[in-house]
Amino acid sequence: MVVRKKRIVRKKKTVSKKKSVKKKARRNKKRTTSAVRRRRLKWAVVSIALLLTIFGGWLAWLNHTIVKRFNERDLASLVHVYSRPVEWFKGAHIGLEKAVDVLLASGYRQRRSAHEVGDFSVENRSLDLVTRQFEYADALYPSQRVRVRFGKGGIESIKLQSSDKPLAVLLLDPVEVGSLASNQQEDRRVLRLHEVPDRFLKVLLAVEDRRFSSHPGVDPVAIARALIANLRSGRVTQGGSTITQQLVKNLYLNSEQTLTRKITEALYALLLERNFDKDEILEAYINEIFLVQVGNRALHGFELASENLFGRPLNELDLNDYALLVGMIKAPSAYHPRRHPKKALERRNTVLQLLADNGLISEKERAALSARPLRVSAAASRGGQPHAAFLDLVRRQVSERGMSGDVPNGEFKVWSTMDPVIQRSAETALNRGLKRIETARGMKPNTLQGAIVVLRAENGHVLALVGDRRRDYAGFNRALDAHRSVGSLLKPVIALTAFESPAAYTLSSPIDDGPFSIKLKNGDSWAPGNYDGQFHGIVPLATVVEKSYNVASARLGLDVGIGPFVSRLSSLTLDSTPPAYPSALLGAVEMTPLEVARLYLPFANGGLGFPLRAFVSVTDDKRRIRGRFPSTTKRLIAPDKRFLVDDLLRGVVERGTASRVLGDFGRNHGLAGKTGTTDDYRDSWFTGYSANYVVAVWVGRDDNRSTGLSGASGALTIWRDLMQSLPLGSNRRDPPANIEWHTVDTVSGLQVSKRCATARQMPFIVGSKTPRRGACGQNAPDPDERDGGSGRVRNWLESIFSGQHSAQAPADVESGRR
Repeated sequence: MVVRKKRIVRKKKTVSKKKSVKKKARRNKKRTTSAVRRRRLKWAVVSIALLLTIFGGWLAWLNHTIVKRFNERDLASLVHVYSRPVEWFKGAHIGLEKAVDVLLASGYRQRRSAHEVGDFSVENRSLDLVTRQFEYADALYPSQRVRVRFGKGGIESIKLQSSDKPLAVLLLDPVEVGSLASNQQEDRRVLRLHEVPDRFLKVLLAVEDRRFSSHPGVDPVAIARALIANLRSGRVTQGGSTITQQLVKNLYLNSEQTLTRKITEALYALLLERNFDKDEILEAYINEIFLVQVGNRALHGFELASENLFGRPLNELDLNDYALLVGMIKAPSAYHPRRHPKKALERRNTVLQLLADNGLISEKERAALSARPLRVSAAASRGGQPHAAFLDLVRRQVSERGMSGDVPNGEFKVWSTMDPVIQRSAETALNRGLKRIETARGMKPNTLQGAIVVLRAENGHVLALVGDRRRDYAGFNRALDAHRSVGSLLKPVIALTAFESPAAYTLSSPIDDGPFSIKLKNGDSWAPGNYDGQFHGIVPLATVVEKSYNVASARLGLDVGIGPFVSRLSSLTLDSTPPAYPSALLGAVEMTPLEVARLYLPFANGGLGFPLRAFVSVTDDKRRIRGRFPSTTKRLIAPDKRFLVDDLLRGVVERGTASRVLGDFGRNHGLAGKTGTTDDYRDSWFTGYSANYVVAVWVGRDDNRSTGLSGASGALTIWRDLMQSLPLGSNRRDPPANIEWHTVDTVSGLQVSKRCATARQMPFIVGSKTPRRGACGQNAPDPDERDGGSGRVRNWLESIFSGQHSAQAPADVESGRR
């Protein structure tokens, strides 16, 4: 009994111990579970905190990136280049038809009567016009209502309609040439929100984002509405993107349609709305939206699209034009009105219907507007870089003066010297002229290339510059970079060098056009020949230049001295001095078309030289001058010597190598110039001038092979076509006080009676040696019979080039003067 009781007690103790162990185990397990849970919770908290930190950092970085990109969006492309104002003045040779073409090209609209800015009307021989307000350089020019009357010779009068007061000059607003953006694939024109027409804003918001003013960047109502509409139609007919989301897509994202990109777009839109107010976002959208592609350039913003499609700024468009622009947002390529006019018309009318449905226009107004045709211009009038060669010159000159296309902030405007009418005329003349020559001579199309430079004679402003037969070609710029031999274009410089010794040389001085040769130091012989293969005996100096006789020109150049000649050439081109070789006398000197135009500039303006400039100044968006092109004037040729050279170059047109092509046109306008042809007919040149323009034309091949063209048969024909399209001023002959006139036989160079059939009046500098009197048709005197005898000088010079001279040079040869 006692034993059993002990066993029972022991058993109870064992059970109690087991229960205690189990209880302890449960407590330990519970503690372990709690610890694990605490550790897991801790790691979860740490992980969440880390993720939130990473996400917060990423969000902060993203927010910073969005803000920075928004504030600095493509400001480098906001450096725009503008042309000079188009000038009309009383007496300008501009006909009514030409004036209408100019206005249409500038985006003016022809109406029955002109009441609004940008309108004009025509009645009989009068043109009523309401000009646009515009700025040029740092000046602001107000809008004017004017009446222009035309006669047979051009503009008869320009008067203000309000007061009948005559205007000396009428200025039309400049057009945009292009931009100096570092990103050459984009272009845009910035409008501030207060410059955007209210009616356009209403159309834009009604079509693209009716709840723009109230949503935070993403509009759930619009998304739901678009989803329902798309489900009903079975296809995507509406989008739920807000204007903010569309701006995000233009500024930050690509156009792929994925869920990830749409989520990113929504997040960006929310952040954008958090940092910027509605006006800033709307203004950015108006300037950033892509609408038109011109070549390889994307045009952004409604202002540039308006000017490209309609040739007019946004504030001059009508409601149906606004409907077309806004309608294009959905698919700019598919609704481009020039490529797809039918689709564009349907889209515009859809937008008009939407405006009527929202009560912005009446049903009657919708019907009237929908019945109108699209009023886009026939070709892209603005936007892109249509005048690439000229813009290249502006870019170089701006860069040379410490500026570039990369502007830190703000909008800059470069006010150029380009005349848009003359630029288009030059581009047309070159393209058509080269095609005409190729067709006439059976050449393969696009065999020939060319370049044209047009300068304003009075100040050296570059009015037009063409470097390729394609006006928008932005590659090799032949007007600036094609260094080609200039041939006979240098003969006037030889004559000028001679005239600077007036006691020895005049227009009538006899020059020997007989054969000769010179042995050079290397043993070669130099024997110039004439292009006609003939020698012409003794001829007056004037005839040498007019008929472009090489042999006589070479003799004259040797007489005056090659050293003085190349120095004089350098002084006129303001460039480096070419090597003093005999071949330089016949144009074996390489120059660009721009340098050639600069060479002839003082011949046209009385002897003055200017730095050729393609821009006047640079201003910021507050019209403050931020840079200028300095204007300096230098006397390069004495007026009396220049007058003699001018007489020579007029003779080229009236009696010489250019007379057959220019005919009465050249004589009637007092034109002057010189043909140039190089060896094997590789280069065809003509450079000449009127009272107001200096124009250089080059025609050749890029591979430097023969064109078969002389200066007269190639470049001169293009020069003529261009000059016939320009408003030429009267090229008056106002001789300096020390010029006197004598009647001279153009064959012999002797003074003869006015009754002589080959006689003409020639200018002479007072005190220079006048020709002796002779009979009409008498043989010209031998040059060696002149005072001093040029033969003596020539013989000495020939000995120089043969390396065989030992005697001291005559003093007059050492100085290059006789």
